[in-house]
Amino acid sequence: MWSRQYEILQQAYRDNAILFHDMDHHLQTIGQLASQGDCGKILDYIAGISTPVQELSRVWWTGVGIVDAILNGKREAARDKGYDMEIDAELPANTGIEAADFCTVLSNLLDNAIESMDRQKGNGIATTICVRLRRIHHFILIQVRNPYTDPAGPKRGIWQTVKADPVRHGWGLRSVRKTAQKYDGSFSCGVEDGCFVATALLFMR
Repeated sequence: MWSRQYEILQQAYRDNAILFHDMDHHLQTIGQLASQGDCGKILDYIAGISTPVQELSRVWWTGVGIVDAILNGKREAARDKGYDMEIDAELPANTGIEAADFCTVLSNLLDNAIESMDRQKGNGIATTICVRLRRIHHFILIQVRNPYTDPAGPKRGIWQTVKADPVRHGWGLRSVRKTAQKYDGSFSCGVEDGCFVATALLFMR
């Protein structure tokens, strides 16, 4: 799935590169239409060439391909279930973090948030998941917040799954913690002001 999302992202980049390369030609054409006073054709022309930019605004959050692919895939999955996802993301181009590890942390945290919302559906809680990605000094911060009223609590520092089959489930947060430790970072989670907050810090190598 992430490979398909990544290819969509790369195609959007290519389409925009072509658009910017040909911008002088587009401006000349618009100038000719303007000299003829044909506003209708100008608007149609602009709408046509701006489509790649509109597509990129849907898929481009950080410029880090795998991160943007995951954010788009999970946002669509959340929207399909009626949840909003607020994304505040800004990353440097070269983080030194492997794509597979970005996938492990971000996918597990977002899956955890979406599944938590599923369990609480109909409780009258807010329906917005908040995602924050930032560089803080030499660390990458990955934080996901979602409204939370579940009774399950931590055991030995790990929050317990409330799914019917705890043997097969509940490994997502453990995987996030292990990945954070791989990058000499840390992982923490807990309830703050009615939200479950999961925060991973990964050291940029």
